Amino acid sequence: MKKPSKTREELEAAIGLEMEDISDWPTGLAVSVVPHEDTWKVEIMREGPQQDAERCEMIEAIADRLRSQFDLKP
Repeated sequence: MKKPSKTREELEAAIGLEMEDISDWPTGLAVSVVPHEDTWKVEIMREGPQQDAERCEMIEAIADRLRSQFDLKP
């Protein structure tokens, strides 16, 4: 069964909304959804030398769940 498709912007917004619900969205941290093989992945961009492993893990977990629910619109 084919999964519904969302745009890159819709997926990025969904990740951001979920992060706001469970954690403060840190300054200097941004996500970008990019095509990857036959699916998509999230790239986490950090401004400066800060490390925020816990939030990055949360973002990856949210992306994994959304990836199982939605395809990326071409």
